[in-house]
Amino acid sequence: MDFEVLSARDEAVAVDEAAMREAVRGLEGANARRVGMRVWLERARGKESPGEVWTGGRLLVGAGTFVVMFLTGIAVMTGMLDRERMAFHVPMVLGVSVGLPLLILVVGGFAWFARGKFSGGLGFVQRLLGWLVGKSGGKGKMGWWRELRLEGGKGWEAMGWNLVRLTQMGAIMFSVGLMAGLLGCIWFLEVGFYWESTTPDWMAARIYQVCSFLSAPWGWAFPGWVPTGQVIGDTRWVDGEILAGRMQSAVTWYPFLFAAISFWGLVPRLLLWVLALVKERLALGALDFQSRRHRELWREVMGTRRMDVSEVPLDGALVLDVGGTGLKQDELRGFLLRRLRVNPGEWYEVGVWDENGEAAATESIRKAPAGVVLLAEGWALSPPRMKALHAQVRNIAGADTAIYFFVVNVGSGGRPKAVKQEEREIWRDFVDGLADASAEIFFYEEEET
Repeated sequence: MDFEVLSARDEAVAVDEAAMREAVRGLEGANARRVGMRVWLERARGKESPGEVWTGGRLLVGAGTFVVMFLTGIAVMTGMLDRERMAFHVPMVLGVSVGLPLLILVVGGFAWFARGKFSGGLGFVQRLLGWLVGKSGGKGKMGWWRELRLEGGKGWEAMGWNLVRLTQMGAIMFSVGLMAGLLGCIWFLEVGFYWESTTPDWMAARIYQVCSFLSAPWGWAFPGWVPTGQVIGDTRWVDGEILAGRMQSAVTWYPFLFAAISFWGLVPRLLLWVLALVKERLALGALDFQSRRHRELWREVMGTRRMDVSEVPLDGALVLDVGGTGLKQDELRGFLLRRLRVNPGEWYEVGVWDENGEAAATESIRKAPAGVVLLAEGWALSPPRMKALHAQVRNIAGADTAIYFFVVNVGSGGRPKAVKQEEREIWRDFVDGLADASAEIFFYEEEET
């Protein structure tokens, strides 16, 4: 939360370059970004901490949810008590305390899988997130939240799973409230359990089948907690009384009801809570900071300078002259050494992956220890063709090989010259849109030659 709020602000943050250089030494791609962004965040943090406000607000909402759901569970259970008969109707108790939560869980599961992606829609959870964010970020500071929601990705997923944990804990407290209400009635009141029907044999058989199914998880270990046919028959309401008596019916039914609510209401929600916790941690651990705004911040922090993370140039970079700029290796070698910190090895001209150069370039990509440099002119960006080239290079080189987009214009006499500002913005947007943690863009600067 602190990172998203602070990174969305326009205020510049001074970062100790030596500390940053030391922190990301030897790291590449997403790993370098995670460590570097952490260093930046510690520097950017002040007395105001939006994350603390978020945590406090979530704690307050969570506590309120726990209390409300716990009391709701008690109210629902005590509301099912027939005051005239001072007894619970067994089919009603099973339907409300076990059947209804299971139905909600199953429907929610189908809705989840039908939606396909968590970020596709959060319903009331999204509104709750927005309310909490508004409280923590302050009025008029919701821009980062809207961008995060539109981007989706791991950041949005982590926040969503965090709220799923809150909702599952509410469901857990509802089940706890049901059991507390049932225990209170048994402890303080003389209550019983009954059922009645104009077709007693048929109803008794159905109740027995339901009880047998529900008790499957524990019946083998605690057979005394499973109502037998005799127990069910003795619980029937006949001529204004329970056949077995009110107290006897309570003794035989309450262990089964407690176990049923626990196994079918409490345990599934606990498992979902644990799943949400694991998913949240995995989402946070998989943050790659590849959105456009994150890559812009990274460029500001690191200046896209390999000299900040590498003391000596890396030997063996393959240069692919996309489209044939006509620029010579000797004219650009100095800039590549000083700015990209790579020493060019093999150099090929490719017409965005023509058949003649493909075989040789493919083999060279596999053997390029310092990565691949895609050399292109500023005016010559064709997003579909360049995206296809990037995909093929990445497929051959692997996910961890560095890809450098090196953009330069050709001046008079075939000499390299700086790229125009509008061309820089177009190229940056394109490279940022690739969301490739091991790809970066560099622009030729005349003063560096």
